[in-house]
Amino acid sequence: MQREEWNVVKILSCARHDWLNRLQLIKGNIALNRLDRVNEIIEEIIREAGHESKLTNTKLAAFAEYVMTYNWRGTPLHLEIEVLGDAKDLSSYDAVLAKWTMEFMQMLEAGADGMSTHHVSVSLLIENESVRFFFDFSGILTNIQSIQDWLEEEKEKQRLKIIEKHISKEELSVVVEIV
Repeated sequence: MQREEWNVVKILSCARHDWLNRLQLIKGNIALNRLDRVNEIIEEIIREAGHESKLTNTKLAAFAEYVMTYNWRGTPLHLEIEVLGDAKDLSSYDAVLAKWTMEFMQMLEAGADGMSTHHVSVSLLIENESVRFFFDFSGILTNIQSIQDWLEEEKEKQRLKIIEKHISKEELSVVVEIV
């Protein structure tokens, strides 16, 4: 699996592009006097920044890099991340989690219908006794069987504990726990 190299200039360029898009969205809604929508956009930005801050506080450096830059990669999926619970140092799980997530997202990309809009939500739930990741896909999948097969292979490898999964043509949810 080849990882794209992200240098500081490329990261700043992508971040600047995102911010300009958001500012144009705010500016356009102000021009249309849609101040409620402006407020919603600003609240979305604040919420996303809070989740990204919590994610970086988990010390999952490779995982955070991958999910925080994912939407800049020109993939057919849109990814969002949320972190629930108090952040704690999970650095010892970073390599396994990042590799698993990259492979899983590649499976979803390969199986996503080319004509539809696809969304992936990744939620990290940190509790005292467990750390769980919830991967929720909505869109259209064309290769359900290969995704099911991959998840079964992953169960046998036991890199992460898959504790729940549901796959249909239009939705997928997988819950994994750090073991």
